[in-house]
Amino acid sequence: MPTKNESLWLASGQAGENQARALTLPIEFTRVVVGDANGNYPPMDSSIIAVVNERLEGAVISHEVDPNDSNQRIVQMAIPPTLDFDAVELLLFAKYGNTEFAHTYFRLAAPYPIRTTENGGAQVKLKYTIRVNQNTDVNIMVSPNLAYTTEEQVNSKFKSVEVTANQSGLADKLHIFKAYADVIMPLSDDGSFLAALVDSTVDLSTGDCRLAAPDGEQMEVNGKLVSHARIVENLKRFRFERIGGVWKA
Repeated sequence: MPTKNESLWLASGQAGENQARALTLPIEFTRVVVGDANGNYPPMDSSIIAVVNERLEGAVISHEVDPNDSNQRIVQMAIPPTLDFDAVELLLFAKYGNTEFAHTYFRLAAPYPIRTTENGGAQVKLKYTIRVNQNTDVNIMVSPNLAYTTEEQVNSKFKSVEVTANQSGLADKLHIFKAYADVIMPLSDDGSFLAALVDSTVDLSTGDCRLAAPDGEQMEVNGKLVSHARIVENLKRFRFERIGGVWKA
């Protein structure tokens, strides 16, 4: 077990910054993925592009230049109280244009309890110092609507939606299936996301929990265009993004 919180500037993060500079585009820090690593401690590896077992997604609230080192940024992230688990690892994402990439990996010194509000939890705010190239153009505020918000506003943005019957999905929300149902993806702007997972109480061997493309559209799953995507695993978080007018997994 590690003795301190650790962070690692990933190979994909360095490559993403290099490409952004080549295209004279700024990068933005977009989101943080939080996982429990199935209770283990993965090795620190610069080739990481995904956490071992993703549980939920948090927001990048703000970041600023480290006053003592122009090759560093101080990033503040918020984790919503929407699931019960012990966080072990985090993955910070960035993007240039519409291209998103894993930038920095974090491994916590000890499992950090994330709890729902029903179980006494609250929004968790984490602040880390990360490495960047001082020549990279970094947009200082990623999400102006989250930069100086109250805890209530951040929780509202990431509040999950319970699915108990067929319904239209909501952009930028986590949809938790509590029963067999179809969720129809919304006609939203590029850059939106929709996340979904199936609760442990739902038996996927006897019924379907599906995400459906909007009327007249198809969505892209594993490189193929389909009208529906069936979720086949409980408690695994699936994420779709709206890119070029198409929902893509």
